[in-house]
Amino acid sequence: MEWVVRGKAHVLGDDVPHDGGVIAFEMVTARITDPEKIIPQLFAQIDPDLIHRIKPGDIIVGGKNFLAGKAHNAGLIGMKFLNLTILCESMGVRAFQGVVATAIPCLTQCHGITQQVNNGDDLEVNYLTGKVLNLTQNTSMSFSGMDQGVKNMIEKEGLKGLLIEYLEQHPELKTPLTTQES
Repeated sequence: MEWVVRGKAHVLGDDVPHDGGVIAFEMVTARITDPEKIIPQLFAQIDPDLIHRIKPGDIIVGGKNFLAGKAHNAGLIGMKFLNLTILCESMGVRAFQGVVATAIPCLTQCHGITQQVNNGDDLEVNYLTGKVLNLTQNTSMSFSGMDQGVKNMIEKEGLKGLLIEYLEQHPELKTPLTTQES
């Protein structure tokens, strides 16, 4: 896992919802989880051309209340597949759980970031220290770095990886109990 990331900024603003913003609500209700089907629709309801400007490794910059609304993960699956990372001013706890569960590096207390970064700016972000360099504007910003527990989860590829590791350490839990054993 790379904790220092360089990429282009894509600034989305405040109150960007997951459903109906990051990904179409129809994709969520259809329970689509295939990244190849999700990616062409990613951010289409915010900016239909945005997905064509996004490159793997780019940085999504959100304002306040990023990923607002219900805590669904379809859009996050597409973002993870593209190796995108997130900087935002704030995010609800359920949205943050989804981001960590899908193993997307994210800093959530970047107050004022949307005023200091423009679309297309080249950024270098150290997710462990919280230092953000705007290489285009030749400026730097400092925010709180990633929590060690969150870092550990992301390194293990999120909730699924953590669960796999736990089951490897507890092989007795891999096999379901029979009705006679329970």
